[in-house]
Amino acid sequence: MKNKRIVIAVVSTAAVAVLFFLFSRRATPEAEAEVKPAARVETAPLRSQPIARTIEAFGVVESAPMSERTTPATYESVVVAIHASPGSRVAAGEVIMEIAPSPDARLQLESARTAATLATQGLTALQERYDLKLATGQELLTARQAERDAREKLASYEARGMGGDGKLHAPVAGVISKLDLVAGSLVAVGAPLFAVAGGSNLEARLSVESGALALMARNQSVSLESTQQNDDPIKSSVRVVGGALNPTSGSADVRVSVPPGGPLLLGERVRAVIEVARKEAALVVPRTAVLPDEDGKQVLFTVKDGKAVRHEVDVGITTDDLVEVTASDLHAGDAVVTMGNYELSDGMEIQAAADKTDERAAKSKGDAAGKSPQGAKDEADADDAKDDAVKGEAKDSSKAPAKTASKGDQS
Repeated sequence: MKNKRIVIAVVSTAAVAVLFFLFSRRATPEAEAEVKPAARVETAPLRSQPIARTIEAFGVVESAPMSERTTPATYESVVVAIHASPGSRVAAGEVIMEIAPSPDARLQLESARTAATLATQGLTALQERYDLKLATGQELLTARQAERDAREKLASYEARGMGGDGKLHAPVAGVISKLDLVAGSLVAVGAPLFAVAGGSNLEARLSVESGALALMARNQSVSLESTQQNDDPIKSSVRVVGGALNPTSGSADVRVSVPPGGPLLLGERVRAVIEVARKEAALVVPRTAVLPDEDGKQVLFTVKDGKAVRHEVDVGITTDDLVEVTASDLHAGDAVVTMGNYELSDGMEIQAAADKTDERAAKSKGDAAGKSPQGAKDEADADDAKDDAVKGEAKDSSKAPAKTASKGDQS
């Protein structure tokens, strides 16, 4: 009988232990909410702002075709002296070079002078014979025609400068854009001697890839800056879009006007940023906020009431850092997840790390009048250290009871 009571007591104790264990393992709804995992993410506000699609191109500053004046050789000549160099500024009428007729051209001039003299003398003699009725009217007309042709030929040579001092002057004030000759060079008739570009009429000749050519149009906004100097960019616009490709480079020429009085010089290398599309008011998010899903759709997540909300979006203009998004359920100011969105699903509990950052940023702005940037940084670091210390103490305190209980069991 005594053994039976012992067995009943042992069984009762075991049953109570099992019931206590099951009851302690049973979680309340509040506990489940506490232990439910929450993804830690970073957010940024959905902004309504201008966005533009741009193309980067490089080129060189040249003189505009309508402003460049070329001086050709009007007769075969020899360069005697050069008084300017490429890239130098000259005034209108300034002497650029001196030339002289080549031996062949000098012979032509002397021959024309001789022919004109003989034609004049022949006409005088024939006129006397005609007056004496010793020549016909037809012979007189032929002599007059020959004399006129000889005089016009000589006048043409002299008008080209063959009989002058050979000094060539700048037709306009500007910059010498082309001068490839040296003293002693023999120049053929019609060959260019030099070119002067008007200083206020420059343009940038850019090379644009063929794939981007379809996006180009006249009057598009362009930002120009030198690749050799640290000057501020200047604003301009596209003047001409080329319609043919360079067979060697595969690119097309796009010409952009250079505003007068700017810092860019003739022959300077430039970088251009061309706006090919622009919207003044678009919903814009960082590019990291938009992800493709398994079906190839573009999605992003926003935060509402501590949970992730999935949105399917249409992507518009894209830059290096930003992207335009459109969706009927998106509005400016929504908190968009920018980091940590790879692990999110619709309705998932999340913890936005951006809130703490915003608080510190606001606090930093409030104390800006009395603190230096370095002081604000040190204070933020101190806050981080304090948070870590509190977390460490909490962790130690959670471990302490378990350790005490263990000692009690041993005792």
